[in-house]
Amino acid sequence: MTRIPMRLSPLLLALVALGCKGTQENQAKDQAPPAASTTSPSEKKSARAPREYPAAEAFTRKPLAVGQWIRIAIEPKGSPPSQVFVRIVGKEGDAFWYEVEANTPSHTSLVQFLVEGAAEKGFDKNAVRKLRQKPMDGPVRETSEPREVLIAAEQVEEYVAPLNPPDFTKTERKDTKVTAGVFQGCFVYDAEFAALDVKKKATLFRHPAVPITGFVRAEGTAVGGPTYTTELLEMHETGARAVMGL
Repeated sequence: MTRIPMRLSPLLLALVALGCKGTQENQAKDQAPPAASTTSPSEKKSARAPREYPAAEAFTRKPLAVGQWIRIAIEPKGSPPSQVFVRIVGKEGDAFWYEVEANTPSHTSLVQFLVEGAAEKGFDKNAVRKLRQKPMDGPVRETSEPREVLIAAEQVEEYVAPLNPPDFTKTERKDTKVTAGVFQGCFVYDAEFAALDVKKKATLFRHPAVPITGFVRAEGTAVGGPTYTTELLEMHETGARAVMGL
């Protein structure tokens, strides 16, 4: 069985992993082609102002839909940053295909999961029905073998666990600014979890404007390890295209 290399810090942190800086930039451009440049310098400066997302009265997750995608940066203190793409790239009945691509300075990995009930619950390891993996030097492989699917899903769940919904009635509300914009009234709470058998603590910022996960920012530390920050770089309601060739 091809194992998924799991070397990223927690967060979706992801649902799992992939490569190099140039690859990341090109993929981001491919997902969202830039508009034609016909604006004046002053208009361009204004266009670069961060978008603001108003506070919501309650945390209601956006409906899951094919085409949604987000890009996240993970920056361990003293180490080069990594990036994670999470895309919703297909649907079979009521089940959605998640594609998670993680790029680190040392490796690239890619995986897809077909998750039943994801529209209501998000990612649930026990609801994964199919798995697709792409080895570095081999063709795409799909399996629905229960044990193999569960092993892969359990590896992923260690990263997804911090994003499971908390009791939002007991969270704090704070504004935060990340590359993707200014998010007002984020739902902020502390979480403890284990990733690759390492205990971690994090303060998470969530906002219902963000598709798929609601994730905006995290500040955390591993017991006996370095601190890290994670932030949302961009989010889109449409335009996701699967990187994994079929």
